[in-house]
Amino acid sequence: MSVLGQRLPGWKPAYALIWTNAAAARVIRKLEPFLIVKARQGAALLSFDRRIRGGRRLRDRSGRLLPLTERELRTREQFYSKLKRLNRRGPVDRPNYPRELQHRLRSGISAKYLAGFIDAEGSLMITKARRPDCRTPQYHPRIALANTHRGVLEAIQHTYGGIITDQPARKAEWKDAYQLVWTDRMIESLLSSVAAHLRVKSKQARILGDFIRHRKATKQGRRGRGFLPLPAKVVAFRESLRKEIKELNRRGSARTPS
Repeated sequence: MSVLGQRLPGWKPAYALIWTNAAAARVIRKLEPFLIVKARQGAALLSFDRRIRGGRRLRDRSGRLLPLTERELRTREQFYSKLKRLNRRGPVDRPNYPRELQHRLRSGISAKYLAGFIDAEGSLMITKARRPDCRTPQYHPRIALANTHRGVLEAIQHTYGGIITDQPARKAEWKDAYQLVWTDRMIESLLSSVAAHLRVKSKQARILGDFIRHRKATKQGRRGRGFLPLPAKVVAFRESLRKEIKELNRRGSARTPS
């Protein structure tokens, strides 16, 4: 475990859990059957590990390891360059996925996988907006996943619905990003599938669940083509939920959860 500190003074501190060498290979072997976004990186690292374990280092008469051969150094440099290319931020063509990865994308995304994806890449929030046909603000639940790998978002969408939007790269040297979004009635079934598996965003999921149940219990009437104002206590409760989830999502410093 390593402490990365704060990128900006007002942000929360970040941490990194690191595996190297044989320990990294053991972790990758366990995860590799489930990887999608990093499937190619995982396969390359396992191939590199097999080469390392299958090779024999020569020693001199004193038992000291001799330098690697030029051929072996070139091979290891090729592995390094391949991983660096796969991890780069720059724009890439839509990949031709290997057969095994295509199978993973078609076979459906499990609730546990999606929960891990939401914990790492997702945002759960309550939005607030004002409409000209209603005097009180309107509140809506929203869940979004952002990633540069459109294929995995399409696979998630196939099983759990949602709407995919494009997010062009903010810089020319970056990859384009995509966002899978759920709003309003789409969210209840999604939460029922993943809430029990969430770790990092479990509190946000609980708040969204409270909000959805409250909204179902307090129907908003209509007047002609517009909406009737919400009672003050309803607005106050929904605003309190919005502020609570916003506080959990903020980048600023926070106490370590108990």
